[in-house]
Parts: sequence; structure tokens; C-alpha cells
Amino acid sequence: MVIFIALVSCETKFEENIVQFDNPGSLLGSEPNLHVTQDGRIVLSWIQAIDNKNSKLFLSTLDEKKRTWSDPILIAEGSDWFVNWADFPSITSFGDNSMAAHYLDKSADDTYAYNVKLTISNDNGVTWNNAIIPHRDGTNTEHGFVSKVAIQDDKFLSVWLDGRKYAYSEQDSLIAKEMTLRSAILDTNGELISEYELDDRVCDCCQTDSAMTEKGPIVVYRDRSGKEVRDIYYVRFMDSEWTDPKPVYSDGWSIFGCPVNGPAIATFENTAAVAWFTNANDIPKVKVSFSDNNGELFNAPIEVDHFKPSGRVDIELLKDGSALVSWLDNIEGMAVIRLQRINADGSKDSAINVSESSESRSSGFPRMIIKNDDAYLTWTNSGDTLTVKTAKVHLKD
Repeated sequence: MVIFIALVSCETKFEENIVQFDNPGSLLGSEPNLHVTQDGRIVLSWIQAIDNKNSKLFLSTLDEKKRTWSDPILIAEGSDWFVNWADFPSITSFGDNSMAAHYLDKSADDTYAYNVKLTISNDNGVTWNNAIIPHRDGTNTEHGFVSKVAIQDDKFLSVWLDGRKYAYSEQDSLIAKEMTLRSAILDTNGELISEYELDDRVCDCCQTDSAMTEKGPIVVYRDRSGKEVRDIYYVRFMDSEWTDPKPVYSDGWSIFGCPVNGPAIATFENTAAVAWFTNANDIPKVKVSFSDNNGELFNAPIEVDHFKPSGRVDIELLKDGSALVSWLDNIEGMAVIRLQRINADGSKDSAINVSESSESRSSGFPRMIIKNDDAYLTWTNSGDTLTVKTAKVHLKD
């Protein structure tokens, strides 16, 4: 499979055959995300925040023939949300006609005191139930960087970074102030079936991602060792238990502070592929690693053809087992959203430029999904006002 558009020279040129769609509803918006539902619909979610006082989470469905988005549906709104360029909402579909969305709601006046709020729709996103909190610690600490994935029996898995140990340490000096990785399984009624701690020390503000393999869920995230090495790790849910954390690959990136740059994972049949950013030895790279055994072991990583990448990666697997990777790069002083198809044997198509962007925080993280022979992307355009952009890249055998 090749990308069906003209290839790019080293100059900063953008593909003429990429189709960009009109924005749904108001032009104002940021933190967009995409999802393909269980019944094959492409849905877009995004936040509209008015003067940082009132925030609304919307969804819209793509009419693929007309290339237009439906009128926005309001998922939730509030006056005290935590809206952050790197910690963005998402939608997951599960069961026959259920969807779950999340956002972040302040729990106290402290800047990083907020809860994960999950809301569920059981009519394909038309109406949404009252939000629930999947963590039961009750501390006014950070809870965020959520990923979700459908699992069996009309349930879904939610994963998040959890700061409860920061509060516990105030009462017990033996408890270290460390971020943990936690998860919960919920059903269509929002009932919390079970909650787990997956890793007791992780990077404070890098995105998590999760996917479903033939053997069960797999979660990827940025770990944090006692020596401040912050490489990408993963855990799997096997035989009703979570495995011990393991590195996808040991880059040895030691950094005293969170890089705010999490990994992405995609799965298809028995294949899993992980993309991530590293700046080990002060050399920025975007890497991809494949597994052909449902994530039991990952192969040596393959680098994308980057210039000076900033990361902000996403990844999707194609039916032939290759991976399509997106990332933010810098070419001749211009921030560019790029795509490249990579095979497990290390062979690659030429990378292409999708759109000019910005390395500012407000530009957020480009997101991508695959349906049939098309890749769909969304990102935030950070001009005088924040606007949501969406585009389609056609793929051809």
C-alpha cells in the first residue's frame, strides 16, 4: 500500500491532493480527536472554551459522501474544567450502541487539582448520561492523560495518570510524591467493575494510550525510573491480571522534567505497533516498534524519516501489517505535520507533509484514524483564534 499523493522533496511543500473539510459548527475550538465507532462512523470531538470560563465538549459525525460534518451534539459543559493543550478528551465506542467520552473537571483551587469525568451514551452519542469519576481516592490531585478502549462483554477500559500519592505523602512521610498509572473497567451503566494500579512511578504528564489485542488490552505510557530515565513502557491484561511493566525499548532518555510527549499504539490481529518520541543523547527522534505476538515482545525500533521532530505522535495499523505514523516535525524553520508508512521489516514509503502547524502548546497534538483506504487527521490551528482542522489522505494499494 502506498500513499496516493505526490511525494515530497526536502523543501517544505504540501500535498495538493489532501482533502480538508469544513469545520462543524463554530470555527472556535481546540483539543480535537477522532474515533471510528463500532458501526463504522467517523466521529470528531473537540472543546470550545469561552474566555476560560465556560467549556463545552462536542461531537460531530462525518458524512463521507458529502465530505461534511453533522451539526454538533453537546456531550457535556461546565464552568470549572481543566482545559489543557496536551491532556485532551476522547471518545470510545463499545458494546452495541454505547460510547464513552471523558473530560477533566477541577476539584479544588490548586492548578493541578482535577478529576477525570466519564460520561456514557447508550444511543450512539445522541444523549449523554451524568458524568462519573472512575477513581475513588477522593484526593484533590492531578488525574488525567486518559486513554480508553472497548473490551469484551459491553465494557470498556479507562486508563489515567493518578496523583493521589502526592496527597497521601502529606499524611505519611514514607510515601513518595510520585505519579502512578491506574485503570478501571466500566460497563454501559457507568458502574465501576474494578480498579487497578498498573505502575507505581511514571512520568507526570505524558499521554497514555491503549488498544485491544487478540490476547487482551495493552497500555503504553512513559515510565520514570529512580534515575529519571523516562522511556516508553507497556503492560498487558492477561488472565485477569496486569503484567509487570516492561520497556518497549530502552532508549535511556534521562531528563529531569516531563517532556509532555506520550506514545501511541495500534493493533490489528496479532500485530501491535508503538510510536514514540525520544531525545536521548540530545538527538530528537521518532521511533516505531512492531510486535507480531500481541505485544508479548517488541522488535528493535525503526526511525521515521524526520528532520527535527517535536514528537506529538500518532499511529494506525493497515490491513497489510504496515503502520502509518504521524508526527510534528520542523523543516527549514516551519512546523509541519508529517505522515509516513513503515513496514515491520524496516522498509518505508517516502514521508509526506500534510499541513503547516506550530510548535506552540496551543497547536496541540494531531490525531489520526484509518478507515478503508483513507487516513483522517485532525489538529488545532493556532492563529489569532483556535480552530479545528480536519483532512483526509487517500491510501491506495
